[in-house]
Amino acid sequence: MTSMDLVVAGGTVVDPAGGLHARRDVGVADGRIVAVEPHIPAASARAVLDATGLLAVPGLVDLHVHVYWGVADLSVEADPTCLGRGATTVVDAGSAGANTFPGFRRWVAEASRGRVLAYLNISAMGQVDPFLGELHDLRFADPERAAAVARANPDVIVGFKVRVSEMLAGPNGLAGLDRALEAGRATGLPVMVHIGGTPYDIEEVLERLRPGDIVTHAYTGWRPGGIVTDAGRVVAGAREARARGVRFDVGHGAGSFTWPIAEAALADGFRPDTISSDLHRFNVAGPVHDLATTLSKFMLLGLSVDEVLAMATAAPAAALGRDAEVGALSVGAEADITLLRVEEGRFALVDSAGTRREARQRLVPAGVIRAGREVPIAPLVTTPPVGISPG
Repeated sequence: MTSMDLVVAGGTVVDPAGGLHARRDVGVADGRIVAVEPHIPAASARAVLDATGLLAVPGLVDLHVHVYWGVADLSVEADPTCLGRGATTVVDAGSAGANTFPGFRRWVAEASRGRVLAYLNISAMGQVDPFLGELHDLRFADPERAAAVARANPDVIVGFKVRVSEMLAGPNGLAGLDRALEAGRATGLPVMVHIGGTPYDIEEVLERLRPGDIVTHAYTGWRPGGIVTDAGRVVAGAREARARGVRFDVGHGAGSFTWPIAEAALADGFRPDTISSDLHRFNVAGPVHDLATTLSKFMLLGLSVDEVLAMATAAPAAALGRDAEVGALSVGAEADITLLRVEEGRFALVDSAGTRREARQRLVPAGVIRAGREVPIAPLVTTPPVGISPG
């Protein structure tokens, strides 16, 4: 008699949250994980998915993407580019602000098959245009309005986003950050701050951040304003911030990850807390492609498979305060499972500066289960998508 809807059989389960790396079968019923065992009889399930030779991991969590397609010009569509490439939970990082969030909720968060959460932009307009910064007019940054929208949408909004780069904020970067932090204090939510290209010392940003806040683009080569000095050392303020509970996220993007900066930070003992893609239309055809490709770059930099998977499952789930909901293959959790193949060969991996490195291993999505149901793997995007505006 069948008692399960699906058994994912024969894979190597890598569950960093549970400290498990072993051959296991995973049983699913009613959209939840009901068993993780050395062997589950095929007769106990309506369907069996053969995962032999694959890694079976918690559904990948991408802490930084842009998926408000049709409104935020740099965005891509969530399910084909994220869920179909193994990221079952993604967090849109500031594409929507207080004015534009209702549309994001209805047409993206509620309409997507994948789980889509959001850091609400402190600017009410959100990221409408990639070249016209949302903080050049500080009147758009209203912490009371942002806090009110966050309180009304706690199931989707997980914090606030602010970009402090001069190109995007003009002279208002620090003032915008202060307003985002004000909204964060009012709601008890974290702030994700985009760094790089600031006209002031990065220490002025770091000293303001609180436990649980997140620095994204931690390995940016966009100068000045990164955490790595010209001498290749991590600034003291970054270590002090981490010591008091600030998290550091990769946020690869089109211009925010370079091999030399990442190597310098790692050599100086400063690993990322979370690995995210910052996926958007200017990088989905390369150099980012998907979260699995970003994880592969850190394997090339010397991190183990288990380490990079922890940074894309358990660690971002903890940053979101949703580790009971996502990022683990524990009994009772929603059945979000990503199957990955570790391919061996010679693979070109490219950073945001266009520098190519050759890898001998890479992670490739081979299967996705979201809330207990299989999702077709989407093809790797290799042609840049057409945006809403010219350019």
